[in-house]
Amino acid sequence: MNSEQWLRSDWWRMGGWGVLFAAAFLLIWLMATPPGATHHRDKTWPATITGSGCQRFLPLPFNPTKPYPDTAFLPLSPQPSALSPQYAVHTLYLDETTARLASEAGFDTIVQVFPWKEINPQRGRMIWRAPDDMLTNAQRFGLNLVVRLDMPPDWAKREVSAGVPFDLPAYAEFVSAIARRYRGLIAGYIIWNEPNLAAEWSRSGGNLPDHYNRFEGWVADPADYVGVLGVAYEQIRRADPSALIIGGGLAPTNENSPRAMDDRLFLQAMMAEGAAACFDILAVHDYGYGLSPDSDRTVHDGLNLARITYLHDILLAHNAPKPVWITELGYTINPGDQPAVSAELQAEYLLGARRRVAQEWPWVTLFTIWNLVYGRPADDEMSGYSLVEPDGTPRLAYRAWQRER
Repeated sequence: MNSEQWLRSDWWRMGGWGVLFAAAFLLIWLMATPPGATHHRDKTWPATITGSGCQRFLPLPFNPTKPYPDTAFLPLSPQPSALSPQYAVHTLYLDETTARLASEAGFDTIVQVFPWKEINPQRGRMIWRAPDDMLTNAQRFGLNLVVRLDMPPDWAKREVSAGVPFDLPAYAEFVSAIARRYRGLIAGYIIWNEPNLAAEWSRSGGNLPDHYNRFEGWVADPADYVGVLGVAYEQIRRADPSALIIGGGLAPTNENSPRAMDDRLFLQAMMAEGAAACFDILAVHDYGYGLSPDSDRTVHDGLNLARITYLHDILLAHNAPKPVWITELGYTINPGDQPAVSAELQAEYLLGARRRVAQEWPWVTLFTIWNLVYGRPADDEMSGYSLVEPDGTPRLAYRAWQRER
């Protein structure tokens, strides 16, 4: 049937009324839509939505200068409890000593960054030695491994002053390569770190206007972060369906400026952008700021251990009762950005936090102490939070945690 025959057919004459009715309905809907109504914004990812939930973040094209090396699986066995971790400690590099200390203290899980810039230092080149070594150490001591994926290499940074400060297709390929290589061996993937801080999102993002220089970057637009989260979610789901995708990892702050955004406002905006479809678990950084872990959430302008309840309330308000993982929690013995406490109080407060979380917040399914680090100067910021001294000697907090298990 040619076009002229089709237009003259009885089918068209009967169906034409349906077309006119549909057009009239569309006109009425448009007239009823408030002038300020907006839809999902077109960002750096594809705007076409072809599926439900996070499927709108379609795979992005990526053409490396040369193929990546073979990503065959390692000769390791997955941990039987890989999807139900409970108590973790955050490390900087999981060597054999650190893994042994973590195991002997009673932790079952390690949270560890897999730096993009170290593993993928050049386009098309992957260096697997360090992540292979850390995974081997985790399995040798019976520890689950949760990895954080961020820290872009120089070649992937974008010369921009806003938006996503790194090559998103390249990040998608990096995430996919990690998930393919360690399929079934990683409990979960944390997508980026503290995007509500300029220092973590974009301080190395490229050339910046003069008025940004003193802040070393810009805070992520929550919609941009959801785009990154969505792309990573789709890549990991395809490569390792059993792994958990963890979103957020927001820094607790009341500041709203070019260098920081209140984590509660950031999460609200994330959820409004449809983030709930793009993560299995929300990561929260839950610091005590030198205060008792029993403090009411309003104390110190909401900067205390109970701040996590605000974020949980936001999840519930968006009909997303997802589990929450505390992926950083700590008390420092060194003065710095947070008030210092004594070694005795560090031990007391960490155990108090553990008990309060277990008793009051059953939706928290992973409790992670920041951190287990040795070999750094005694006055170093990270050393102040560590469970061990710079020479590896256990602190009071380590011994107290060990007795609690």
